Amino acid sequence: MNPHLFAEKHLGEYKTKNNEIVTKYCPFCEGGQNHDKYTFAMTLRDGAYNCKRGTCDAKGSFTDLLRHYGEPVGTNLERTKKPVEYTPPQTTIDPAKKKVEDYLRKRRFTKETWEARGVGEVNGNIAFPYFENGELVMVKYRKPEKYTGKGQKAWRDPGGKPVFWGMDNCNPQYPLIIVEGEMDALALDECGIDNVVSVPSGNKDLTCVEICWDWLEQFDQVVIWPDNDDPGKEMLNNLIKRLGAWRCWVVEADAKDANEALYLYGKDEVIRILHTAKEVPVSGLVRLAEVGDFDPLQSERIKSSVQAVNNIIGGYMLGLLSVWTGINGSGKSTFLGQEMLSAIDQGYKVCVYSGELPAPMFRYWVDLQAAGPSNLNARFDQIKETDVYSPKKEVVEYIRRWYYDDFFLYDSFGGAGEDSIWEIFEYAYRRYGCKVFLIDNLMTVVLGGNEKDFYRRQSDFVGKAKSFAHHWGVHVHLVAHPRKSEGRLGKMDVMGSGDITNRADNVLSTHRCDEEERAEYQSDGILDLFKDRLNGVQDTAVTLQFDRKSKRFYRDVTEKMRKFGWEV
Repeated sequence: MNPHLFAEKHLGEYKTKNNEIVTKYCPFCEGGQNHDKYTFAMTLRDGAYNCKRGTCDAKGSFTDLLRHYGEPVGTNLERTKKPVEYTPPQTTIDPAKKKVEDYLRKRRFTKETWEARGVGEVNGNIAFPYFENGELVMVKYRKPEKYTGKGQKAWRDPGGKPVFWGMDNCNPQYPLIIVEGEMDALALDECGIDNVVSVPSGNKDLTCVEICWDWLEQFDQVVIWPDNDDPGKEMLNNLIKRLGAWRCWVVEADAKDANEALYLYGKDEVIRILHTAKEVPVSGLVRLAEVGDFDPLQSERIKSSVQAVNNIIGGYMLGLLSVWTGINGSGKSTFLGQEMLSAIDQGYKVCVYSGELPAPMFRYWVDLQAAGPSNLNARFDQIKETDVYSPKKEVVEYIRRWYYDDFFLYDSFGGAGEDSIWEIFEYAYRRYGCKVFLIDNLMTVVLGGNEKDFYRRQSDFVGKAKSFAHHWGVHVHLVAHPRKSEGRLGKMDVMGSGDITNRADNVLSTHRCDEEERAEYQSDGILDLFKDRLNGVQDTAVTLQFDRKSKRFYRDVTEKMRKFGWEV
């Protein structure tokens, strides 16, 4: 077996690029939690393979791959596959006698229907002849009685060629209909439906696809009516992978299969069910006319704690990604902590990954902001020789009770793996209903891969953040460090790949004013908006004041003295 034949048999959807077979999903990790696509590649030259997902990193030789799938290991990859030698059956099929006739009629078939396919009997068993190009290539049998689970339900002559049953009667100008068993094919024949074939061995053996590949390639549309059970779903998924989702349509019915639908509901209902076949949905591809309406005024948005920011970007819209940057000490983490409290105050639950602050220190900062300037106590620090502030003891209980069910922290100080972050965030969304997420910061996320592809992995992570926001209908804030360590930043100063800011919907930066800038702007800091994709706004700034006691950013005294929900 060579790599190309192996891919056809085992790897599902794939494409060929630069002398490599690149599969839609890695057969080892299946794309991980986020279903990453096209990370698995196998060379056409020697079959060596590897998965480029960092947490998978499966790799090996073609021999390893063959052994993994239980295929025989050869010595020459370039040799052609030795043709399988099939033995034509020598069976003589007799016309159906009374017991077989009674059984077939009980299944709602007329004599004309089963005789049109050459169905008869051999030694009292129903015989289904399989033809290819007019020649008998296989005969399959089953007992003319209800299967009780004892013995074989169906069997076939050894050495026969397992082609599709009824393929000689099909016209490639019309859609091909594939069912799971001969009885289902007869049921559709009985309803006057043409171009129907059955797989020869249910869901267990689809070698018929490989054997009949050239014949199958003639059909532009394939309708699959699987059995309504787990084996049927398995057959359906395997056929779609092999035949290509682009040409497959699927029938879904309450009845177990087409024959049961005929038995229970009659011919007209079988025809109606067949006409309900639907295209196989392909992730990401939709008809524009079917896309839902968008109204920015009706879209769910979370207001910033600073009204001037709302005036520019209109709040943080669910489904979008905001990237934040700023040099150390510029206040980006502090400002975002305040935004989390503001979201809670609006009825939203939040979840934060903070890779730089231990959990107790993170809560201390949040509690300061929640308390506000009028609810703090000052204590003298003997070492710093200055006052240090903390929330009054009598208000701390109220604050924590207020955000108890609304503020969640992924406690992984020092770094967390990218997959674990998305796993925790998904849990927080599904279990607790969190709709605002903060990753602080990108540099503390443990990315897979090696040093050479570090920036690509960062870009991939930002892409996953954007996908997470869109998929779950939440807003994600992501902090990314800048390239430089001083001065006011620009959009291109974000460290790492340019894809970080290109993929973001909003890009913002916090800047701490020095003495000269405080005199010029009459402010303690500046919030720069570099990008607002939705509104087309860029390069706009908001000046901010900062209360060092409560760590609150504000524009006016109302925002400075704001009362959060715990004291309202």
